[in-house]
Amino acid sequence: MNKFEAIRQWAEDKDSPIILFVNGLDPEVVKIAKVLIQEEVADIMLLGDELEVYEACRKYRLNETLLYGVVNPVDHAEMEYYIEMYMEDTGEEDPKKAAKMVKKPEVLAELMYRDEVVDLVVLDLATWTAPEE
Repeated sequence: MNKFEAIRQWAEDKDSPIILFVNGLDPEVVKIAKVLIQEEVADIMLLGDELEVYEACRKYRLNETLLYGVVNPVDHAEMEYYIEMYMEDTGEEDPKKAAKMVKKPEVLAELMYRDEVVDLVVLDLATWTAPEE
């Protein structure tokens, strides 16, 4: 089963699932996001610098207005909230160290998943496998 079919099967029984792709600049991610959106499988969020993600979308003819959102891990609007969440979860007492960690895309993605902002996080499309229910 290819990645698209695996994601489609995962999303089948979900009500308007939101998928967050951590590498929003990866051409394969943008291409699969485009198909997922066109076929109304799921809402899609991409992680990365907004301007760079929008440029990648234009390159692969994905209308960026169809995305559920683009999240910049370095300048996220909810950064303070996620820093506090990270500090509570890990026991980290230094806000600067916590901020440095939260700015890592995979850490921010995990926090967003745990905060139920997204239903699925795809860290690396090349190695991703569907979660077992």
